[in-house]
Amino acid sequence: MKKAIITGGSCFHQNLFVEQSGKYANFFDKVIYLPNLKNENLDSFDLVVIASRLNPNLLVAESNKILSYLEQGGNVVLFGEFPKIFLPFIRWKDCEENFWWWIHEGADLPLYAVDSSHAIWNFLNIEDCKWHYHGTFLANPRCCNILINELGESILYKDASHFKGTLYVTSLDPDYHIAQGYIPKAVRFFDQFLRWVESKIPTKAITPPPPPPTLASGGFLSKAQQSY
Repeated sequence: MKKAIITGGSCFHQNLFVEQSGKYANFFDKVIYLPNLKNENLDSFDLVVIASRLNPNLLVAESNKILSYLEQGGNVVLFGEFPKIFLPFIRWKDCEENFWWWIHEGADLPLYAVDSSHAIWNFLNIEDCKWHYHGTFLANPRCCNILINELGESILYKDASHFKGTLYVTSLDPDYHIAQGYIPKAVRFFDQFLRWVESKIPTKAITPPPPPPTLASGGFLSKAQQSY
């Protein structure tokens, strides 16, 4: 599985690769700085993760490259909020973040599994997803809603219908909180969520190189093996 992450230059982008004793330093095969994305070829990657809190104007500028990757069968994970929509079929809704629900005894952040038998729950549980979220997504009947709030708005969904590839979208931002060094459950969510995503992606078949020519009898290459 060949993975890339598109990230930025802010401290919380760079700290992802330092926190947790460098656990994620070599987690991705390539770290792509967003302003350099225009020079990159994404086609060789099985999975591309787009970090949260990136410059929205730069994402819009590179939207065709990301869309082309999806339309050629690529797999993309989007984390966090979307101040500007840079891919089609995302129906974003702003909302106020509830950062402090947990300070009240007995309080809960109402999040629910749409289908408790969905394969993602073999990797995660609902409590792993509860810190806060940065907006919601309006239901799209062609997408698979996985995690919703009390209003039925999506917090996490999978879109395998609109592209040849698959788009995994959530308004949770585990990468940011890992990098900032707080909300420990973000580590488990990040790890297990990406394990689930990887489990859905078939490894690309690699065609082995042809064997080297063998010597024909008498120590010479046959005419079929000769190269001119």
